Amino acid sequence: MIDRATDYTEFMDYGTFTRFGRFRSSATMRQVGIIIQCVVLAAVPVLGQTKPAGAGKSPLCTRDNALEMVKQQVDLTKTFNDPVRRITVLIRAGGVLWPYQQDKARAVFTEAFELATENEKGQTQRETQSILLRMKVPDLRYDVITAMAKRDPAWARDLIRQLPKPDRNASQNSFTDVLTGARLLNSANKVIGTELNAALDLANASLNYPANFELTRFLYRLAEVNQQGADQFYARALAVYRDKPLREFLYLQAYPFAWRETLNTPVFTFHDQIPPRFVPNQTLQRRFVEAMLRRAQLALEAPLEQADTYRDPTGAWIPGTIHILHGLIRLEPQVRTSIPDLLPSLIEAREKILVSLSVESQRRFVQPGQEAALAPKETFDEQIEQAEKEPDVDERDQMFANAVIGAASGKATLESVVETIDKITDSTLRPLLLESVYFQRATAAINEKQLEEARTLASHVEGHEQRAFLFTEIAKAYLKRSQTQTLGRELLDDAITEAKKAGVTIFAARTLLTASNLYVKIDLNRSIALLADAVSCVNRLEAPDFAGDDQALEKTPRRRVRGGRYGGEYMLRYYMPGLDPENAFREIGKIDFDTALAQSSALTDKFQRALATVALAEVCLDQLPPPQKDRGASHKVRPR
Repeated sequence: MIDRATDYTEFMDYGTFTRFGRFRSSATMRQVGIIIQCVVLAAVPVLGQTKPAGAGKSPLCTRDNALEMVKQQVDLTKTFNDPVRRITVLIRAGGVLWPYQQDKARAVFTEAFELATENEKGQTQRETQSILLRMKVPDLRYDVITAMAKRDPAWARDLIRQLPKPDRNASQNSFTDVLTGARLLNSANKVIGTELNAALDLANASLNYPANFELTRFLYRLAEVNQQGADQFYARALAVYRDKPLREFLYLQAYPFAWRETLNTPVFTFHDQIPPRFVPNQTLQRRFVEAMLRRAQLALEAPLEQADTYRDPTGAWIPGTIHILHGLIRLEPQVRTSIPDLLPSLIEAREKILVSLSVESQRRFVQPGQEAALAPKETFDEQIEQAEKEPDVDERDQMFANAVIGAASGKATLESVVETIDKITDSTLRPLLLESVYFQRATAAINEKQLEEARTLASHVEGHEQRAFLFTEIAKAYLKRSQTQTLGRELLDDAITEAKKAGVTIFAARTLLTASNLYVKIDLNRSIALLADAVSCVNRLEAPDFAGDDQALEKTPRRRVRGGRYGGEYMLRYYMPGLDPENAFREIGKIDFDTALAQSSALTDKFQRALATVALAEVCLDQLPPPQKDRGASHKVRPR
């Protein structure tokens, strides 16, 4: 028997009753009775349940009750101390209420936007960080705008107009302006697959702000859905930014040539996958190269503005002429192939800029290996051969480590990579690199459906969290085929064992939640038991956050440089996505609504419980018949 008394008291305090036991005016006696039923269910051993009730068949699932559940969570947010958590729940709740009670939903979204605006004012008063670090701190105004763009594009445009206007008089682009443009494009990316017009509205609004690293990402994402539309948007962006500082203009260089990365922009960008059917547009290539040649000519005729000097990815301040030279050298093979009539002009511009540089700067382009962006990429074996010639042991270790990290999931044989790791003298670094290599290789094997190889590789990973994730992913693939389901269950149980060995962590909780979801269709009792284990794990975490880590575990061993000194860190990243409580309860609620609703009351963290409750209310509403059309109040009709 699981004791739910504490949870019940807290639920009554914040949900249906005041602390003095009186009914809230918004709750009816019938709704109170249903909530009490849910809490009583939570105290019953869940393993005895044999007849699950999906939301559409549950007596607890009615439209009035589901909407009341959502409204209670809206009221509950007033007790939150964290404004980000409060706004997040309001956005979710507004989205669920919208098809049924649009006036209430508008009030909820308005409250969320006002709170988000106040919260962002506090953020901007803090010390300015890098654009990438600030992007990790959510500005939930854009989440409200994104939610509204899906439902009322005109209102979303009104909210965009309330954002700070770019400072046209500033000598350089302000940090806030760049951040605003990046967040608008990031919001556009979130809705591009479902609301194309809303995405284009957001992207067009971003053109009023400085170009940024999100631009190419948006273009490739749009090209997946509609390349003609992406090409047209690129043409508009080129018209806007062709005369802007290089720190903006050069973000336009990747898309027309289908480049995966750019190295001469303020923020280094790398795109995991170009759309498989992407066809480079030669007209856009020509327009960009012509603009680039014009910029090169202007740079030769007059000194560039201060805004054209900015840091490269290594942190060094680089003059604009060198940034242009980088671009011209990178463009040369592309121009030679696709638009050869512009090649003589490009070579002439490249040579003139090169000779205009100082002798020291010229050396960067004529000495092999001094400029990684321009030198041909060495093979793994060539990198190792070069490293073995280095007499300094720390420099040699660093070269070995860089080669290993670059080849973690690449074409070099596993044997040669492991052999190289054995050559590293730093005994602290060796096991971390080995774990990273095995993890990346196992992930690649899973993606390529080489499941037996993936199992072997995963068994070499030492970290319990990483091994639990890998076992779960392999089990997913096995469970899809009837002939390998037994093996899938065995491997899933191994994943659960590893997660429990990992202790109380977000990644352990993700594995348990994901495992519960995988078991839901093959062994419901086991699924519910795992859900209880996951809830217990989540409850032992302080302010559990399933979004802040980008679902990735990062390890940063120190980098030892010449002379035994430490200089910087290596970045070893393990991307391990999995379910959070909100989505786990949503999925199990589709199969067994009553038990999921009862289990959700066991979450002691108010934020996680609110998200799970709203998700279950949405499941209930989705499985009910659509409401009767009210000609006098069409906004209450649920769209299908």
